[in-house]
Amino acid sequence: MTPPSSAQPWTDGPRLDARRCVSLPGSGTLVVADLHLGYAWSRRKRGLLLPLEAPDDTLDRLSILHRDYQPKRWVLLGDIVHEALDLPVLEKALRELCELLATNAELIFCLGNHDRNLESRVRTWKLPATCVSALLSDGLLLTHGDTLPAADSPGDFQLSSEPSAKRWLIGHEHPALSLGDGVATRVKCPAFLVSDAGMVLPAFSSWAAGCEWGRQPFLGPLARAAHFQTAWVCAGTRLLPVALERF
Repeated sequence: MTPPSSAQPWTDGPRLDARRCVSLPGSGTLVVADLHLGYAWSRRKRGLLLPLEAPDDTLDRLSILHRDYQPKRWVLLGDIVHEALDLPVLEKALRELCELLATNAELIFCLGNHDRNLESRVRTWKLPATCVSALLSDGLLLTHGDTLPAADSPGDFQLSSEPSAKRWLIGHEHPALSLGDGVATRVKCPAFLVSDAGMVLPAFSSWAAGCEWGRQPFLGPLARAAHFQTAWVCAGTRLLPVALERF
């Protein structure tokens, strides 16, 4: 298998991995966004009969990243679950996630808009994860991106002694680009969006369809205010840089 490519869009910043994650070498942190665990169960509970046996490779892909990077810390940038339902199948999925990622590593949940009630589930199920809305690490503000985090919120920003952040990393937007051969073939690929102010990560979930660049408005305030110059498209094991002003 061809090793996945990586890129460093800022000279003093994190490294992107074609497997939809970001590495922060300074602190040994690995960051992914938007797992949406339990998506099929959540949809079925609301009457949409999605297949429960459709392959979900989320834990397998995370396991490979955990093996390859051996991080000191995992940060999940929100929408860890699709809906924090009190269901045994969701408890099982979260326990498996924590058993995998919290092995020899700290596990941080930056809660997103889909994670309402997740913090109480974490406490009730005694899961080894810390829940915050945002944190500072490696000169970066890490948060989900659906809202602007309040620096004085209880429990937030206590995981780093850094006084400020130069840029931000968020999820929430599920960015994607459609690439084609100019004739008949087009494919939609997840992508990182990069600006001088920050970066949007692609959704890690295979269920997430992706929001195409230029076709759908951004949902969160940080993404709406940014001017993105470059997309790094996850095309299999390769990262393809795309200048967005020419796209």
